[in-house]
Amino acid sequence: MMDSRKTVRVASTILATLACSWMCAGALAQSDPFQLASGCKLPFANIATKPDPYVQCGNCGAVERPQPGHPSDAKAKALQSQAKNNLCADTSQVTAVDFATLQAMGATAKSNGWETIDLDSRTPLHGFYEVNGRKIGEGDVVRLKAWILGAHVSDCTSTEMGEAVNCNVQGFANNDLHMPLLDPSGNRTQDECTSVTAEIIPHFRPAAWANLDMKTPVKNVVRITGQLFYDNAHRPCNAPLVHTSATNKLLAPYRSTIWEVHPVYQVEVCTKSDPAACDVNSSDTTMWVDYDKWIAQASNASLTQATGQRQRSGCPAAKPNPNVEPNKCVADSTAYLRNE
Repeated sequence: MMDSRKTVRVASTILATLACSWMCAGALAQSDPFQLASGCKLPFANIATKPDPYVQCGNCGAVERPQPGHPSDAKAKALQSQAKNNLCADTSQVTAVDFATLQAMGATAKSNGWETIDLDSRTPLHGFYEVNGRKIGEGDVVRLKAWILGAHVSDCTSTEMGEAVNCNVQGFANNDLHMPLLDPSGNRTQDECTSVTAEIIPHFRPAAWANLDMKTPVKNVVRITGQLFYDNAHRPCNAPLVHTSATNKLLAPYRSTIWEVHPVYQVEVCTKSDPAACDVNSSDTTMWVDYDKWIAQASNASLTQATGQRQRSGCPAAKPNPNVEPNKCVADSTAYLRNE
């Protein structure tokens, strides 16, 4: 027979477990559901996973509960999260960019004082940099030709509780796929500090894209189309090839600029083995093939690698963080961010 002290300990453990389960479930249940802006057409609607498998995490994610003496950064986080979750940018105007352009945009942003963790308004990030006679910035749709260095689930290890934008929930299906991209004018052995980042978010993520970390094209360049996003939560490498230094270890994941393609709207693979023969502006459907169609061809399996296998195998099952709460979206002067 169990003694009274052991009975109390077991009962306490059961109650604590149940309390945690209720708190964790409630953390997402209280959030406004994820929604697309009125009139928005999902850019990858024909292959999207519907309904949204992560609808319970709202457009503005989560935020840590404020601690005494530590003011909340909820507003800045809300603005950043709703920008990261923007699947409704204008796809009628797509601007081709290259690595030099995105790096120059990063240098300009830094000189303007935007390289700071908290931005109370993201309005200055819009339409500030001219490319081919058109001013672009955060929220504009761009197209980039690149090698994929790798693809892996982001912020999902036994010690990481996911990202604020994804409600700080562990689990592969609840977090971004992070892709460091490399300049196609060089080879795929370039240092990650020279890379540009692209992110595939969990909302509506197509099944084929969800497998990109296990079937990453490594012999052909890709064309990534998506929204420009300024990830001011990170910092670029101080210089290429020095990311093993103590200073740059603090900057991981490494990149040459904190301008990203995030979220990704389209992934295409070039059918030509020579990157120089892959015109980023071409509409030739025999040159650029959508990734979901390209990977469905059995002959292309040998052109891929499981670049994100280690991160996927180390990603725990879904586990909400009880120390965060749903973040409230706030209005910015740019209408497309409001998701009203």
